[in-house]
Amino acid sequence: MNTDDLIDFLSTRVEAVDPRRQDRVVALAVFGSFVAAALVCMLTLGLRPDIMEAVRTPGFFLKISFLAAVVAIAFYGLRRAARAGTTRSGTLLFVLVPLGLVWFAAGIELASLSPSRWYEVVMFREWRLCVVAIPLLSAIPLVLLTLVLREAVPTELPYCGALLGLVAGGIGALAYASYCLNDTPVYVGVWYATGIALVTVFGWAMGPRLLRW
Repeated sequence: MNTDDLIDFLSTRVEAVDPRRQDRVVALAVFGSFVAAALVCMLTLGLRPDIMEAVRTPGFFLKISFLAAVVAIAFYGLRRAARAGTTRSGTLLFVLVPLGLVWFAAGIELASLSPSRWYEVVMFREWRLCVVAIPLLSAIPLVLLTLVLREAVPTELPYCGALLGLVAGGIGALAYASYCLNDTPVYVGVWYATGIALVTVFGWAMGPRLLRW
């Protein structure tokens, strides 16, 4: 077989690539890692005893809505940043919208209280657990999504790593929410946001190493 025959042979067996396959794989990894993180949280920390009553309260709804919005925004940016040749966008800035809403609600909450109670409200007894548990639970989606994204050959590695950390941090926070008893906007806006930010910074710093291909 000469060169021309080989080229003709290979060209007749080219299969079309599904451009949405990568998005489906990343979405499946996000969902699977959330289920895994939630199970780990429930097995290690437990499930909050008033979960059935909590889901009907405005505070719990606000907390879950904030975390889900963070994951959705970060996932949207991540699926684009994972493609080779994609440049940076303003996705990270959009996360400030749900965060700003939580902080606005937190301001209203603090304004309704005496300043002497602010420290008590902010420094809830389990704030240390919150800051530690969210990054630890984020390790599951961080590892799983890293394996998926390495196959996608992203080029903006620090930016993609930051979005990876933001998605993983949001998933870890959602999993931790099944245990946490504090649904106040102040607590969510300070300690949940801190836990997610730590994972995001880790993803940005380690992106060039984690996602290198």
